[in-house]
Amino acid sequence: MLNKLVKTSLFATFCLASFTYAEDRPILDITMHSEKCPESFYALPVLPQAKFCQQFSADLPASMSYHVNNDQQTAAQFYLEKMGQAQSQETLKGRIVLQYKNGNKIVIISADGNGSQIDILVKSNS
Repeated sequence: MLNKLVKTSLFATFCLASFTYAEDRPILDITMHSEKCPESFYALPVLPQAKFCQQFSADLPASMSYHVNNDQQTAAQFYLEKMGQAQSQETLKGRIVLQYKNGNKIVIISADGNGSQIDILVKSNS
């Protein structure tokens, strides 16, 4: 359910980005930045050497996706070392899902080529 929610949310955001006004101005500008990714996102750490960061965070709930060259287990271990034991840790459809702060902070780690895609969802700061 969580995967479907995150993917649906990201898909809807990308779909909105493809629509334009009659004057060909984008409604929503989503661009890939080559800038350095942040070290943290709403107090959740970001793996070193993160790249292709996409933040959707004007207000909470907020999300960010990024890619690393680490495998899923190494990426999960990073979060477990930095954040402590997750309140919930499970593998759903090949993705590692870590939930913190009563499910208000969620990290989803998916295999992606030779590395991993990390999706962070922050529902609230509680």
